[in-house]
Amino acid sequence: MKQFNDVRLLTGLIHEHGQNAPNPEFRLKSAAAIASPGWMKSRWIFLAVQAGLAASILLAIVLVPRFFAASPVATLISGENASWESALPTTTGSDLAAGLLDLKTGMATIQFRSGVDVSIQGPARLELISPMRGRILSGRARIDVPKSAIGFIMETPNGYAVDHGTEFSVSVDPSKNSSSFKVLDGEISVYVASTGENTRLRGVGKAITVESNELVEGRPTEPELGPAPGPQTLIVGTGGREGTAIRNDRRDFIHPKYLTVNRLLKKQWDRRSFFAFDLSNVDFDEVDSVLLRLNLVPFPYGLFSSLPELNRYAIYGITNPDKAGWDVECRWQDSPSPDDGVILGTFDVPRSQQQGSFAISNKRLLQFLTEREGTEVTFVIERQNLPLKTNDVPCHAFAGVPHPEASEPKLEFTLKQ
Repeated sequence: MKQFNDVRLLTGLIHEHGQNAPNPEFRLKSAAAIASPGWMKSRWIFLAVQAGLAASILLAIVLVPRFFAASPVATLISGENASWESALPTTTGSDLAAGLLDLKTGMATIQFRSGVDVSIQGPARLELISPMRGRILSGRARIDVPKSAIGFIMETPNGYAVDHGTEFSVSVDPSKNSSSFKVLDGEISVYVASTGENTRLRGVGKAITVESNELVEGRPTEPELGPAPGPQTLIVGTGGREGTAIRNDRRDFIHPKYLTVNRLLKKQWDRRSFFAFDLSNVDFDEVDSVLLRLNLVPFPYGLFSSLPELNRYAIYGITNPDKAGWDVECRWQDSPSPDDGVILGTFDVPRSQQQGSFAISNKRLLQFLTEREGTEVTFVIERQNLPLKTNDVPCHAFAGVPHPEASEPKLEFTLKQ
C-alpha cells in the first residue's frame, strides 16, 4: 500500500506540473482549439508518457530494495544441543547472509549455497563470506566439498586451505596462533596467509599446521569432529514451557515468540516473563557448573530512548509450591512472581542493544537446581529499574521457542571430567 501511495503521489505531481505549465498561449486556447485532433493526439502522448513514468517508478520501488538486499550464502541445516551467541538466525532451516556464527556448545551443520557442508563443534566461531568461502576463527570444523564446488576456500586467522575435491578438517587455536588442516579424503592445498608459503596434501590422514607464519609438519593438532576436548556439556531447553503476563491482563499485547519484560511508571502495563525446565534427565552428581542463557531479540514497538542507558534484569528461582503448576496464558495475579522465589542473579542490558546473549552462572543457581533434582523448575525475569519517561516505553524481549531466528532460554550444564 505504501508503494502504491508513493506512485500515486508522484503521478499527481507530474500531472499538476503539466497543467500549470508556464505557457500563456496554452492557457488561452479556445475550446475549439483544445478539441482539435492535433491537440487531442498530443494530450494522449502526454498521458502515455505519464503512465510510462509512473510504471518505471513503481518498478524501481519494488525491485531496487530486492536488488540491494543481502543474498543468503548458506543455510543452517541441523543443530544438536546447540547454544548460540549470534546476530544471524540460529533456527534450523534458516537462510544465512554473510556474517558470523558463534556456537557456544553442541554441534551444527551449515550448508553453503555452493553445496559445501561445514560441521562445527562448539565452542567455535565460523564466518560466512560467500558461497565459495568461509573462515574458521576458533574451534573445529569438518568440511565436505562436492565436485560441483571444487575450489572452495576455508580460511583461518593465519592461513587457508583450497579444496581440490575432498573432505578435510580444520582446527584453530587462537591462543597459540595455530591452525591445523587434515585430509579426510582427496587433497587440499594449504597456504600461509602472510607469506604465501604453501604445500599440497594428498591422501587420507595427511596433515599440517600453520603456526604463527610458517608451515610445520609432523605436529598437527587433531582436528576431527569427535568427542570434544575438555568439559562436556548438557543442554536443557524449555520445550515451550514459557509465558508472559501483563498487569492489566491484555493478552492481545502478548506475542508468544517474545518473552517481554517491562517495569513502568504506569504500572498497569508492567510485564514479566517466566519459563521452566524439566530436570528429570540431569544427573547432578556429574554436574560441575551451570549457566542460564537468554537471547535478547529486537522488539518492534516503542522508543528505546525512553529507557535508562543501562537496564538491570533479575532472574528469580520460584520456591513457592503453589505457583509450580502455572499456565502459559495465566493472568498476572496467577503467574509466578519475584515474591514467590529467590533472586539468583542479575545482568545489565544497554538501551542501545537489542540483540545478543545474556547469562547468569554462579553457585546459588547450581544449588537451587541441585535441591530440585528430578523436578520441573521455574524462573521469572523482571526489570528492576524504572524508565526515564512514561510514554512510548518499549519492552526488552527475549526469544521464546516460536521465535524464527534465536533460541529459547536454556540451561547449559558443564559436566565433570
